[in-house]
Amino acid sequence: MSQVKITVDPKEALVDERVHIQVEGLPQNKPVTIKASFQEESLRFCSYGCFTSTEGGHVMVERQAPAQGTYTGVEPMGLFWSMKPEPSQRQQIRFQKGNVTTPIIVTLAVFEGNLCWDELFDPPNKPLAISKVYRWYKHKTVRREKVREGNIRGVLFTPSGPGPFPGVIDLFGSGGSLFEHRGALLASRGFCVLSLAFFAYDDLPKFLTDVTLDYFIESAEWFSRLPVVMSSGVGVISLSKGGEYALEMTRHSSKVKAVVLVNAVPFYSDVPLKYSKGDIQCIEFLFNEIKRTPNGIDTIGCNQPSDDFYIKVWTSPASVLCIVGEDDHILNPKLTERFIELVPKEHKHRFQMIKYPGAGHLIEPPYVPHCRSSRHNIFDEYLWWGGETKSHSYAQEDSWWQILQFFSTQLKSETDDQYTCSSKL
Repeated sequence: MSQVKITVDPKEALVDERVHIQVEGLPQNKPVTIKASFQEESLRFCSYGCFTSTEGGHVMVERQAPAQGTYTGVEPMGLFWSMKPEPSQRQQIRFQKGNVTTPIIVTLAVFEGNLCWDELFDPPNKPLAISKVYRWYKHKTVRREKVREGNIRGVLFTPSGPGPFPGVIDLFGSGGSLFEHRGALLASRGFCVLSLAFFAYDDLPKFLTDVTLDYFIESAEWFSRLPVVMSSGVGVISLSKGGEYALEMTRHSSKVKAVVLVNAVPFYSDVPLKYSKGDIQCIEFLFNEIKRTPNGIDTIGCNQPSDDFYIKVWTSPASVLCIVGEDDHILNPKLTERFIELVPKEHKHRFQMIKYPGAGHLIEPPYVPHCRSSRHNIFDEYLWWGGETKSHSYAQEDSWWQILQFFSTQLKSETDDQYTCSSKL
């Protein structure tokens, strides 16, 4: 047997980039297993596919379907998006990259024969070949700076070059804390990004009940005035509860001209929103509608807003893109559909909704492990986020490029047509 070799191109890239995986030097028509794995702090994830080598002694992942494995069909990135926690790990885990200044290091290993899932962790033979792949959220040229400006807390990501750049504020949901991975990746694609915390972080309020609209208005005004941010207006991207704050920020700040809602709340929910000019009342969360399932809590029936409680963001001139997973078990997709229905006819052209069958609540950037359920930081309960892995992963890939295109179109200047860092790391 000639020397077995794994070729990966590129070996180092941003997490939203596809890679080409090929195994060479195998005997012809022989069964092999490719295992992909990574460890992030104490979390370990793994995937695999069983293949048969060609007459030329090759396996090309992008052209061959595995006979068995963690995914089915011909899927160039299947070994990445089908990863799941190893058997020794708690299975209901949400992977989120904490330190974006380091890569996810994925190890690819080739084993002789077709192995089953359990054999991957105590294989009968040593691997025929091993290769490592480095996947980055933050391009090496992107600058990362902590923000403590007035009341504002977060992290600022700035692409290389003189700028100014199109600006985006990044918000997550009711879990609190600060998440940097999406902001780092957006900056790696040419946007100046403020990853904004709003509670349960640093010296910010500990509870959602103490969050104020004034904080978001202050953040939008400060960010939009930065010299590295284009003066024509900024965008906001939000997930879940963050959608309420994104829309209210848009209504109260003329600086916001583009909003992306990812399975995001388009109405006043859960708790009254504090505001110096008068608190904004919300709908009641219907605890009696909670459904407990083996996957965790299903809350799609807990929010039942009347039309009066939807946020009338169409009173601002901003454009809005709604990303909706139709298998969301946290926020009923029909609530976003109703939000779009309520937009007056003369403003419809500024609103767009893209629905993804089989996708759950946590639609993230592409090629990362799908999380169907995990423990919520604040509620201390397992939530059923939903999603069928293959369909959900398609939604993550497609929606990411839709989001980049939307922001590029809405925030671009007359002289710049594209904002993308070189993918070469």
